[in-house]
Parts: sequence; structure tokens; C-alpha cells
Amino acid sequence: MHKIEYFFLKSLYTIFTFLPFIFVEQIANLFAFVLQHIIKYRHKVIVENLNNVYGENWPGDKKILVKNIYRHFTYLWFEVLQTKKITIENFDQHFTSYDFDLVAKSLSNGKGSIIMAGHLGNFEWISIYLGIKKVPFAAIAKRLKNRDVDTFMRNNRERNGCTVIYTKTALREGLRFLRSNKVLAIAADQDARKKGVFVDFLGLPSSTAVGPAIFQIRSGAPMLSIAAIRTSYAHFDVYFEEIELPENLKISDDSLLKITQAHASVLEKWIRKHPEQWFWMHKRWKSKPTS
Repeated sequence: MHKIEYFFLKSLYTIFTFLPFIFVEQIANLFAFVLQHIIKYRHKVIVENLNNVYGENWPGDKKILVKNIYRHFTYLWFEVLQTKKITIENFDQHFTSYDFDLVAKSLSNGKGSIIMAGHLGNFEWISIYLGIKKVPFAAIAKRLKNRDVDTFMRNNRERNGCTVIYTKTALREGLRFLRSNKVLAIAADQDARKKGVFVDFLGLPSSTAVGPAIFQIRSGAPMLSIAAIRTSYAHFDVYFEEIELPENLKISDDSLLKITQAHASVLEKWIRKHPEQWFWMHKRWKSKPTS
């Protein structure tokens, strides 16, 4: 079964690499309709999450917002299948950068830099963006159960210069990367269960991974946020922003909470600006505070 899954995925990548973006966009629109109205993929989770965050005051028309969430979700994975179509030659046709100079500034102290992303916009193409921009970076990822697929996806991410660090060795390898004055990219907006700390995220207590905070305290590296915001199919505005952190923190429950809240608040700001581009399919608030 794993071999079938691998060859199916590889075949899709091969086929979609040769298809024009405009043609695939039309396929994605059709698939988004099927996903929303026929398959109804995680529809209850999406609506429940939106109700928990916004109550009755959703940002705009409810039907249009849900439709756009499904469309963005579908666009994202079809774009991933077309990853190899992005090259140095056509890079500027797909990405517009804002405050990219903050990356070099953050590396100027020699302690490396932590870039916080989220499941917003096209987070998978961030590796393409940073790679083509010649940023020395690693991304932390969970190893997939299907090792053939995992190898294929890792090679795809590393094609433009990304180093993949698996969660099992993340602390050791991540700190070594930062101490080499390189960039560590992390997404930390999924439910962290008992291993996380509860911060205010989108107005709700949210269990959030403390890994980024531990990296920051142990390395002293500055922290940036990155958001690749879709403007249309396969086109993105990429924004960088400094995350303001308290100085001279030591590892403690209070320090972990402050740093985690800081990067969660920045991501929240972008989600509220572009709610249709976040993964509302996640069961983000499955964990509940005990008190």
C-alpha cells in the first residue's frame, strides 16, 4: 500500500509539473466545489472553529468565507504539486517581498534567527522562497509514516536549499543550526496537547508548542514572522516582521509563556486580516485548560 501511495504521489507531481498554472487553477476550482459540497471535508470542524472565534460576527458573509476557505485549501495542495515549476527565472512573477532585509539584520548578531510561520497562505512554498533567496535555513517537520513518501517530500523541500530537521532530533539539530548563524523555520499553530502552554490565540486559550521559545532562550536568536499571503493562484505577497520579545529571559514557565504568546499574537494578526487563508480544518482547540 505504501508503494502505491508513493507512486501515485510521484505521478501527480510529474503530471502537474507540465500543466500550466491557469489550467490547474480551473481544476482546483472544480475540486474545491467537490470538497465543500459533496465530500464536505471537515465542514463541521470549520464552522465550529469559526463560531468559537467569531460567534455570530463572522468577518463577512458566512457562505462566501467558507467557500474561500475550501478554495484556498485546495489551491494550496495543487500548488504543492506544481512546486517544480517555480524557478529562479520566474520567481519574481510569483512572489513579492516586503521587509526581506529583516532576515539579514536578524543574522547580523551571529546567533542565528528563528522564523515563525503558521498554516497560513502557502506555507509549503516558503521553503522555495527562502531557498531561492539564498537564505541558509532549516525547517522542522514530522517524519511521515510512509518512508518513501517522506523521502520524496523531503527531497522536494530540499531542492532549493532547505534542510529538513525531524522533530525527534529537533532540539539538538536546531540549536546546532542556530549556532552556525543560520535560520530555523518553525510552524507552531497546531494543538500541542499536554506538551504545550496555553496562550491567548484568536481569543481562545490554545495549547501551543514551547519549542520555539526554548530555541530562542537557549540560543538568544531574534525571532521573525513570515507570512506568504495569496493574491491569486500561485502568486503571493511575502511579509517579514520582527517579533518583539522581552530581553535576557531564562528558561522558566513565565518566560516560555511570554515568548509563545508573542509569536502567537503576530500570527493571529495575519489570520484576522486573511481568515480565508488559515487552516480552519485543524482541531486547534481540542485541548482544554484544566483550570
